[in-house]
Amino acid sequence: MRTGALAAIAAAAATTGVLATGTARAADVGSLGGSPVKLDATDTSIVAQHFDYRSCNLPVQQPSGAFANQSLPCEKPQDSGWGQWLNRLNAALRWENWTVGLRLDSVVYWRRPIDNPNFASLPADAYRSAVQVDNESRYTNSVYPAKLWATYTAPGIEITAGDAYVQFGHGLTLSMRKIDELGIDTTVRGGKIQITKDPLQATIVAGFGNPSRVDEATGRSLFPTHDPVGQDIVMPVFGSDRIVGGEIQMGRGLPVVLATHAVGFTRCAPYHYDAQGHIVTDFGSDPSGVLFGTCNDADTRAWLGSLPTIPPTVNARTINLAGQSLEVPSLWGHGKLYVEAAVQEAHHDLAAQNLHPDGNALYGALSVDYGPATTTVELKSNRNFYSVPAAVNTTTAPEFNVVTYTFIPPAESMNMLDTEFGFFNACINAVRVKEDVNLTEHLMAYGQGVYAYSQSEQVNGGCDAMGRTVSTFPSAQVEDRVYDGLTGIEYYFDDNASHVYFSTGARKDDKASGPWYYDEAHAEYSIAKYISGPWAVEMQGWHRLRREANQNADPVTLIERWWNEGENYIAVKFAPKWVFSQGFEYTTLQGQPLTYFNGSVLYRFAAGSNVRLFVGQQRGAFRCASGVCRYFPPFEGARAELTLRF
Repeated sequence: MRTGALAAIAAAAATTGVLATGTARAADVGSLGGSPVKLDATDTSIVAQHFDYRSCNLPVQQPSGAFANQSLPCEKPQDSGWGQWLNRLNAALRWENWTVGLRLDSVVYWRRPIDNPNFASLPADAYRSAVQVDNESRYTNSVYPAKLWATYTAPGIEITAGDAYVQFGHGLTLSMRKIDELGIDTTVRGGKIQITKDPLQATIVAGFGNPSRVDEATGRSLFPTHDPVGQDIVMPVFGSDRIVGGEIQMGRGLPVVLATHAVGFTRCAPYHYDAQGHIVTDFGSDPSGVLFGTCNDADTRAWLGSLPTIPPTVNARTINLAGQSLEVPSLWGHGKLYVEAAVQEAHHDLAAQNLHPDGNALYGALSVDYGPATTTVELKSNRNFYSVPAAVNTTTAPEFNVVTYTFIPPAESMNMLDTEFGFFNACINAVRVKEDVNLTEHLMAYGQGVYAYSQSEQVNGGCDAMGRTVSTFPSAQVEDRVYDGLTGIEYYFDDNASHVYFSTGARKDDKASGPWYYDEAHAEYSIAKYISGPWAVEMQGWHRLRREANQNADPVTLIERWWNEGENYIAVKFAPKWVFSQGFEYTTLQGQPLTYFNGSVLYRFAAGSNVRLFVGQQRGAFRCASGVCRYFPPFEGARAELTLRF
């Protein structure tokens, strides 16, 4: 099977390259009214084949009560064996002050679980989970316009109709953005107007929340599904989220910049429900409802009633936020200050969920430099302040629970965000202090400490707008105290063409009642060595020693055990054309394979255009970028990615 998969990838990549190259010759489109018309386009084509799952010897309890090892799948069967071809075409046509753009996404799947003959031997429960339930919201062939926009730009004004990215302040009230590393791309589909006349700037935005509908890593999508128990009932996955917001900045270019922002979110049903409670997806009979959803009270109640109740903002009928920020870009030439505060009010249809509708948040960051040293202090204090997620039925599409319309800045090390469990930041007081010292021209040392007190990391925790713990459990059982510290160096040599980065640290997360909840020690490194000419070698890795409550428990004693995990990669670079890399990952977490090997090659054949082939294995893990984390399932297979820019 693996040989056939590689052949299929090679053939598909070659075909895609021929088609895209043919398109590139048509990039020049001439002129209109004496002004040139330019076409900017990027095409990214990804072909991947997942190999069949590996087996592990896992302890299984026998009728006698004893445990014996049994060969079982290490990963979920539905995460293995399937293939996909995903293509994203971005095109922008520019003429004078106008830009018209389109991103067209398409995806085709093969050897899905429902088509995989190897799955016939799975136990009944595993077969139903892999083939009937999970297959409904995954592996859907599709072609759809992911982004559409037209923008007019002139001195002091920018007007966009269609999809637009927008963020107010640091994101407490609105953050619609793109994070490529996590497969997140969320825009407002509607209208955006920005008027600038220093020292003032005003931004108004209104429209619908528009996240990307397909998750490349899992094949999950936000398209309507069918009831997996065999009834032919079409079920919605993603709602119709209406967004209206505005921001006014005052003092641009002056010593103090103030910004005021307000945003309102309204949840509506994605489709109309008929008398039998089924959604109407026929465009001919209900064109408005199919295109834009409906705010009809009965339809909206039915839709919101199908959503989870956690976090409490996911099924709120309306959510209103207002914020104020203050920025001092320069503190006498030796630092900067940023402070942002926000309030939140959420209204639910169910009275029981309206007991604590209000929340508030405060975020601040101060940076001061003196001589060779720079001190950074970051703090946050949130009370019943939840991010606003897209209205997604995460029961059937759990991978999309990371799609949010707001962002809570972390007072945390970016590489430790995956140790914030539950709704860590909803009810929290935290501070981070970091000191950077330039010991020499080429050597910098740093140290950092974090303290956090969270009332919402535990699933039964929470607080009200005054910061008082709200829980049916004793407060000490749902409150966590976190201590985190690290230290490291950055050293540059070979006229800054080479470097060594190294850091190490530890984290301790204990419940206020006394028991530990999470502990970790970690070390990470990055070494880049310039050889000569175009040649260089890079090595990077991360090792972690971890333990977590209710994880990795011994099957006999039920005591949670420590586990190791990490990764080490080495790459040889021939600038600017070639990059050859090899990776080794590992984990001792129970139920996962111990080792993972992979290799890849990247070839840049033009500016902005390259092809990359990856073959091997990667462990399942949380990956973090831009302050957001998501879980990626284990990957074992081959993946080819072709990017063409013209």
